[in-house]
Amino acid sequence: MRLSVMLRKALTVVAILSVTWALNTSCILSAKEHPEHPEKKDHPKGKEISNVTLEDVAKFAEEYVQKNSRDGIFKHYDKNTKKELELTLDKVHRERLSQINKDEYFVCADFKGKDGNTYDLDFFVQGKSKSYLNVDKKSISIHKVNGKENYSWNYNEKKGVWQKKTIKTEKEQPEQPEHPKPDYP
Repeated sequence: MRLSVMLRKALTVVAILSVTWALNTSCILSAKEHPEHPEKKDHPKGKEISNVTLEDVAKFAEEYVQKNSRDGIFKHYDKNTKKELELTLDKVHRERLSQINKDEYFVCADFKGKDGNTYDLDFFVQGKSKSYLNVDKKSISIHKVNGKENYSWNYNEKKGVWQKKTIKTEKEQPEQPEHPKPDYP
């Protein structure tokens, strides 16, 4: 009797293994028959998924400012006023973070200036992993001062990139007459 119980158990194990093998083989053959379900490595190239999350980028941006600050002051040269600004980080706009290429991210952050003004700085972070992120220092730019834009972002469809568009200040605007001139129709 013991032999028959052992034989039944052995046959059950063999049957289970056979069914498992058959199912695996069927799935493999089925996948090859259906090219619309490619294996992961065959997915179309395009905007590849990065190992870096937007939260990783936000934390890195905060750490970057902290590491490059002295006594809590982050210095940035303002090309427009030709002055070095002394800034403290208020916040990184997590809702505006975006991945613009496989290993490149857009960051927008608010700062308070020692001069009493508020500054919105834009910059780009690159890196393949959160351990190897870096800021493109040349890309740091002052987007807004006290809420007033220095430039806006426009998408160039021909080039497939976002570009800065300078906003003319009132001084740069051509003078407009207060009233129409009489010699115009």
